[in-house]
Order: sequence, then C-alpha cells, then structure tokens
Amino acid sequence: MPATSRPIRIAFLLQVVIASLVVVLCILGLAAARERLGDPAATLGAVAIAVLAIAGASWLAYRATRRALAPISWLLREVARWDPQRPDVRALSPELIPGQVCGPARQLAEALHALGERVDAYIARERDFTRDASHELRTPLTVIRVATDLIEGDHGLSERSRRSLARIRAANSGMESLMDALLVLARDQGVALETEDFAVREVVEAELERIRPLVEGKGLQLHLQMDAEPELHAHPRVLGVMLGNLLGNAVRFTDNGRISVRLAADRVEVTDTGIGMDAASLARAFEPFWRAGIEHPAGAGLGLSIAQRLGQRCGWPLQLSSTPGTGTRATIVFGTGFAGG
Repeated sequence: MPATSRPIRIAFLLQVVIASLVVVLCILGLAAARERLGDPAATLGAVAIAVLAIAGASWLAYRATRRALAPISWLLREVARWDPQRPDVRALSPELIPGQVCGPARQLAEALHALGERVDAYIARERDFTRDASHELRTPLTVIRVATDLIEGDHGLSERSRRSLARIRAANSGMESLMDALLVLARDQGVALETEDFAVREVVEAELERIRPLVEGKGLQLHLQMDAEPELHAHPRVLGVMLGNLLGNAVRFTDNGRISVRLAADRVEVTDTGIGMDAASLARAFEPFWRAGIEHPAGAGLGLSIAQRLGQRCGWPLQLSSTPGTGTRATIVFGTGFAGG
C-alpha cells in the first residue's frame, strides 16, 4: 500500500466502523419499535432507509477525507522524489504548486522549497570551497616536486638521503592524487569526468611501491596476487587514491603479519591481518573523521570516507568485511568503466 494512501484508507475504515455501530444501534432500536408497533414492513423499511443513509454518509465522508488529504498526498509524492544529496525543489516553486494545494499544505510546500534552496546553496558553497582549496594546494606541491627532482640530480647524495627523497616524492605524489580526487568530488554530478584507458595493474603496482617503505618499516609482508589484468576507462587517478587510502589504512591498523592485494577481472581486494572491526565499528567505518581503535590514533579518519565517495562517483562500490583480531578485507568492485580485460 502506498504511504500517501494510508491516511485515506484509515479514515475510510473509521467511517465504516462508525457506520456499522450506527447500523447495529438502529436495528436494535427498530426491533424494539417493532415489538411496540407490531408492523414488520414499516420496521424493515426504516432499517433500509437507515442503512442507505449511513452508506451515503460514509461515502461522502470518504470523499471529503480524500479531498482534504489530496494536497498532503501530492506533497509527499514530490518530496519522495528528492535526491538526499541534492534535492530538486523546482516542483515546489510557488508558481508551480497546483491550485488544489492550499492552506497549511501550500505553506508547508513553500517552506520546503525555501529549505531545499538553502541546502542547494550550501552544497554549492562547499563544492566551490573544496575546488578552490585544491587548486591552491597544488602550487606548494608542485614546488616540492620540482625541488625534489633538482636535489635528486646531485650525484653526491648519500644512499640514505636518496631514500628520504624517495619518500618525499611518494608522499607528494599521494597528495597530488588526493587533490585530484577532491576536485572530482567537488565537480557537479552532471559534469562528465575526464577519462582515459589505463591498465589497473599499473595503478596497483604504483601504489604498492609508494606504500612499500611504510610496510617494510613495520616489518610487514606485502603480497600481490594477479588473477587477471583488467583495463578501465575512467579518471586516471581516482583508482590510485582509493587504493592508496585502503593500503594506508591496512598498514596503519596492522602491527604484524601481512597485507595482501588481489587483482581480479572485476575487482581489487586489500586484505590485512590487523586489529579488525566489530559490527558496530564496521557500520561506522565510512563516517568522516571516525577512527577505529584509540591505540592507533594516526590519520584523520577521512581515508575510507573519501574512497567510498570516489567509488560512488565512478560507479565502483567499496565493500568492507572484518573480524576483530583477525583483519579486514576491502574490495573495490569495478561496476562500470571497463575498457577490456
């Protein structure tokens, strides 16, 4: 039963119940009259008239109730079509509201229209800020990258200095990818992303090399399993940011054991032997700024949230499964964007 028709059905049922009670009372009253007057035909006629009158009254009450609830039903249907992330309030514009929507229902529609416009303006401001901030951060990152390239050209550098420079370069590359990801998220949903064909294997291997110093610094094992070598047609850096965030989380919450990456035809999986999460933590894992385990305070708690939103933007669902004390598995499913395999 549609939610919008439920109040009408309830009102009608109440009218039927009341009418039935009235009929019973009429029959009892007419039965008593029959005993007094002794005229069965007159009694039956009176009963028929009473039943028809009650049925007519019930029908009129139903029609009146339906007419009274029609504006609310229309409003519920319009609001049910809204996208929670960006409500379309054009149908609730004062000039587009149907004439039968009047009184409190019209006032409510106009209030919802005003609220939706404020929400839309707020989302636009947040999107603009994210885009502008990402552009501003690109300048110092570019300076760091160029300076690193120049320093690496010095043949007198020690091996230790070169390893440090490699870490700086990897971190800078990760930040540049993150800026690209933020620009993707800041872009309007209706605007197509820049896409190109790329081999998923190359992205996976690049992210593994970037994270390798952190893995080796904790004494962990890093394993790659290649079951397939798919290609995607998508934004070039989105997958790298998603995978980098998953690998960073795996390293952060794993103190011993291994981190495994498996590349299949339609997905890439990151599995660790870390602390894991219980059901309550797993339910909150994608919340911004939420972190599992106070004994692992590193990180801002944005990695999984950003990865999930990027996956939603590109049609790649991000799935999590975890067991406390055993580890966590994160899976990026390539729902769209296949270029071949």
